[in-house]
Amino acid sequence: MNRRHQKTLVKTGALLASVTLALTACGGNNQGASQGGEAGGNQGPYQLTMMLPSYNPETMPADSSVLKLLEEKTNTKLTVSWVPSSSYTDKLSATVASGELPKTFVALEPKASFIVNAARTGMFWEVGPYLKSYPNLSKMSDIVLKNVSIDGKIYGVYRERDLARFGLMIRQDWLNNLGLQQPKNMDELYTVLKAFTTGDPDKNGKQDTIGLAVGMQGGVIAGFKDILTYMGGPNEWELKDGKLIPAHMTDAYMDTMKFYKKLYDEKIINQDFALIPDGRAVMNKGQAGLWIDNMLDGQNIENNIKKVDPNAKINLINRISGPKGERTRAGAGYLGMYMIPKTSVKTEAELKQILAYFDKVSEKDIQNLMKYGIEGKQYTVENGQYKQNTDAKIKAEITDGNQFMILQNEVINYGNELEKLSTKLFQDNATFALANPAAPFISNTEVEKGKELSKIIQDATVKFIMGALTEADWKQAVDKWLQSGGSKVIEEINAEYAKVAKP
Repeated sequence: MNRRHQKTLVKTGALLASVTLALTACGGNNQGASQGGEAGGNQGPYQLTMMLPSYNPETMPADSSVLKLLEEKTNTKLTVSWVPSSSYTDKLSATVASGELPKTFVALEPKASFIVNAARTGMFWEVGPYLKSYPNLSKMSDIVLKNVSIDGKIYGVYRERDLARFGLMIRQDWLNNLGLQQPKNMDELYTVLKAFTTGDPDKNGKQDTIGLAVGMQGGVIAGFKDILTYMGGPNEWELKDGKLIPAHMTDAYMDTMKFYKKLYDEKIINQDFALIPDGRAVMNKGQAGLWIDNMLDGQNIENNIKKVDPNAKINLINRISGPKGERTRAGAGYLGMYMIPKTSVKTEAELKQILAYFDKVSEKDIQNLMKYGIEGKQYTVENGQYKQNTDAKIKAEITDGNQFMILQNEVINYGNELEKLSTKLFQDNATFALANPAAPFISNTEVEKGKELSKIIQDATVKFIMGALTEADWKQAVDKWLQSGGSKVIEEINAEYAKVAKP
């Protein structure tokens, strides 16, 4: 399994030396390619135009102290075109079609058809071969690079998000009340969930609790994909005998449905789960002992439960062992990526200047600058406690600062104990996360019919768990999925896989 930081930093070679000579800036003690990030040297700041999404009504002011410090640290002059996030992809599509692009821009949906088509026609620089020459960019995850790739090639620098955020948020106070240890495998997990349902974990003398809170998060059963992975199943797709197979056509998927059906039949999960749009509501009311999803939810869930039970305590678990050992599913690991169009950046030398800028932005001090602003201005830290400046004008200077970020591996976590634990477990998850092997590939049929096809499987899964479908009925649902376009999806995904598969 590829690890987030498994790549070894390469020594500065002849290529890097040439970049450094061309791009060295005044001052600074940075080594290797990151020196090139201070682009322009004696020629003055490098002029870099970019287009970014904004998630706020008011955009970062052009005279922002944070932006000015970013420019100073990277020896660049940044000209930013901010576009509201709600209309960003439409605006980008029109801009790509016109060919009038800035030197770099964020593609929020790197697999959108207009981006893929433009990449295939040679509109963007392929940056993959250059990344190893930069000390920070060389740390990028192999898994995420594959996820953003188009036809096996890397056409941009992705904006990092934690690769694997998923895990268990469990009522530690309930475990303590029942004298139970945290579960380490699927058998122990079932035992704990059963005890949470029947053992009066809240000590109120009533059998009014359940083990697992479940809802339909965006039409998908909460926790199902994670349990599937724990039980030895794939992350969306499975590579078997050289072919990619969708998860719902594997034996492990059936085993996971049977596990959920057992929980449903024994009333260990909320019986109305199919009607609940967000299962966290069940957890927040203090009625359930476990929630499975993004572990960032943990602190907010604890805060909500404390409103009904002041003694509530949430703990986080990220390692559950199953038939194939400890596994967790990887997410995409990115939120958009910076791309560099050849229509605006004509030479390899200038491409290297921009990559060096991205490398510089990924240094620890700039990561935290763009996350929090300037210490003493946008925030202060006293006795280890982070405090944000509430002055509206000063806060505005860090508006959407995270849109400039590439890597986030050096961001300081100023949160409380539970929030810091989530960061630690995210990092641990990345060391054994199971990737989706089909993530790099694009199926035109899935783009066209994906929602319709997904609904066939989602509805049948819910009905099986509730006892409304037999195994024979389930097979008929899978056949319907295949006949409705699923066979074409499998064919197209495998055709894409075959293009990059090693013989």
